[in-house]
Amino acid sequence: MRAAAVFCVMGLAGSGAFAQEMPFFSVGSGDVSGGYYAVASAICDLVNRVELGAMRCSPDPTTGSVYNLDALRQGELDLALVQSDLQAQALSGTGRFATKGPVPGLRSVMGLYPETMTILVQTDAGVRDVMDLAGKRVDVGHPSSGRRATVERMLSSIGLSEDQFSELAELPTSTAINAICDGAIDATFIVVGHPNDAIGTALNSCPITVLPLSADEITSVIGTGKDLTAATIPMSDYRPGAPAQPSFSVTATMVARADTPPEVVDSIVSDVLQALPELGRRAPVLAGLDPRKMATDGLTAPLHPGADIAFARVLNAP
Repeated sequence: MRAAAVFCVMGLAGSGAFAQEMPFFSVGSGDVSGGYYAVASAICDLVNRVELGAMRCSPDPTTGSVYNLDALRQGELDLALVQSDLQAQALSGTGRFATKGPVPGLRSVMGLYPETMTILVQTDAGVRDVMDLAGKRVDVGHPSSGRRATVERMLSSIGLSEDQFSELAELPTSTAINAICDGAIDATFIVVGHPNDAIGTALNSCPITVLPLSADEITSVIGTGKDLTAATIPMSDYRPGAPAQPSFSVTATMVARADTPPEVVDSIVSDVLQALPELGRRAPVLAGLDPRKMATDGLTAPLHPGADIAFARVLNAP
């Protein structure tokens, strides 16, 4: 069943006003218990309130970035949240998109927040660095998730392969956190914005810790591209006084198809930019965003015309 907006029956009136039929559109997100779904829900709730009677937004739970980009390709979504590294691969037809080729008409809507590679390990698993994961039971994420693609890129960069693990798990994020708390796995790679309630609960109630990456490992993973950046995990958010742990980040971004109506994209971006403090209270990962950086950070695909209009209007307002 097509999950995208039903634009074919409504038409758009002149001067940017919507005609009689109310546009409905879905935002592809992620696991219903994950960060992308929470962010999509917060954005849709805002848009539905501000644009009451003019348009309707619905957060669509999915398996993640790779699925979302394939759904955009197939016309099953009009907008989606995806990781910046997957956005870059989808635009160029590389990495996870090397076989199918570039996603046609991919357009950026806005950059959101950093998502940091967070490696959770059992404290008694004998893991002191990432190479010690060889021979362990490790979760790498669902095959169509963005974090799985990022984990594969990271492992390849540092010279560690999935077949070196004693057991390979492919779990949704929420299931992976439960599994490591229960002792069913030794480690899991989570790509997440901080602070994160699920991570905080796990760190303070389960025998687990966060594994840092070395400077050389971070440099190797990031390479010379612009889709990944060096980052730190703010451990003090979870354990007062704990030092930050070095890692790397992708950026959570919103993308659309080129034929998604500019009036829809304009409204979404404008509503978000004008309500950032409110959104930050609803979804803490959105707190403190810089509107100017949202027009550029993590965005490889060309900016959608509707987003271009919204950023120009809001950023140039007196």
